[in-house]
Amino acid sequence: MSSAANRMKLSEAILALIEQKRAETADPFLGEDVESFLIDAQFIELANEILQNTGALDPWILHRRKGDN
Repeated sequence: MSSAANRMKLSEAILALIEQKRAETADPFLGEDVESFLIDAQFIELANEILQNTGALDPWILHRRKGDN
């Protein structure tokens, strides 16, 4: 299993624990910052993987030149 897949599984487990604790404490905001961080990190990682290996999406992706930010 790739390290990206391992990180996704770990994030999934952490998010499940956050949901469980929210239900136990009746606090819908518990772990909100951690949840946002994990979801944002997963989107960034997915976007980077798509840009590195565009495959069938290649015709629809605007490529940035190296050095462009």
